[in-house]
Amino acid sequence: MGEIRIAVAGTGNLCSSLVQGTYYYSKAKENLGLLHPDLGGYKPSDLKFVAAFDISKTKVGKDLSEALFAKPNQAPRITDLNNFNVTVKMGPAPDSLEKDALNAIEQADAEPVNLSAELKKTKADILLNLISGGSDKASDLYAKAALDAGCAFLNATPASIANKSITSAKFAAVNLPIAGDDLLDQVGATVLHIGLLEFLHNRGVHIDESYQLDVGGGTESINTLEKTKDTKRRIKTATVAGHLPYEFPLVSGSTDFVDFLGNGRDSYFWIKGRYFGGSPFTLDVKLNSFDAPNGGSILIDVIRALKIAKDRQQGGAIAPICSYAFKKTEKMSLVDIYQEFRKLTG
Repeated sequence: MGEIRIAVAGTGNLCSSLVQGTYYYSKAKENLGLLHPDLGGYKPSDLKFVAAFDISKTKVGKDLSEALFAKPNQAPRITDLNNFNVTVKMGPAPDSLEKDALNAIEQADAEPVNLSAELKKTKADILLNLISGGSDKASDLYAKAALDAGCAFLNATPASIANKSITSAKFAAVNLPIAGDDLLDQVGATVLHIGLLEFLHNRGVHIDESYQLDVGGGTESINTLEKTKDTKRRIKTATVAGHLPYEFPLVSGSTDFVDFLGNGRDSYFWIKGRYFGGSPFTLDVKLNSFDAPNGGSILIDVIRALKIAKDRQQGGAIAPICSYAFKKTEKMSLVDIYQEFRKLTG
């Protein structure tokens, strides 16, 4: 099927796990942790990273293989990386940086590159947006650059890009696919919350109340707490609520940051409901996971799915991909969403 040439915006923890995972599975003897070892003829080993953008002083100017382990990254190391011969270039920084914030980034002293020119030069098929949540202006600039350069665009941030009808229409007009927004992790709190509620509903249980709250460490949790807490809580709550046919009191979102958790996250679930004869029950569950690896398998799937859509000259927001991998308000079960995704990529 050929290679898939990827440009990445943001070389943080998620990018580190994605790139490491791509090389890990290209050599691994087993596919434990992969949802689809082969997707439409594409394998993880077909992914090739050809360009990278960031604004951090610790990363700009370094080879991508080195930048992925530069501070403040804390993603678990699962493999060694050789030099990529891909220098991290300075990206746009139109969003204000709060110097007194916990996740303060020391910006590199460099001029932003011409994104579209760089994407064309490297012949990128897909631009993957992994920059910090809350940098909505920068996300818009990356989307525009992808459009100008003829790249598919994947937005893993909470910024409304693929869900914005005017942006989706622009990509559709030139037969370029786009997918987003806000990545749904492989074993994340949102998808597990949905799974628990769907299971109970299908067993005849009526849900009266439920919440899911997160406490995490690392830059992603700091960023959520300081910049996107309200936005992500609104998105997560609406996503979970869309999977049951009736309304009930529900909250889903992040609550606090604990430094020593590192890249780890503790997610707490509480469900109250009634079953046979109106008998009440409550359910308490705790999930402990690592943030960065949680997005790797999903991203490897979405990158390949977007390349398949691009090969077929499909444009605009690709609904089965958006439903499968991102937080969307869908009146569909997880099983139906998965089946629609397989129809697209099979």
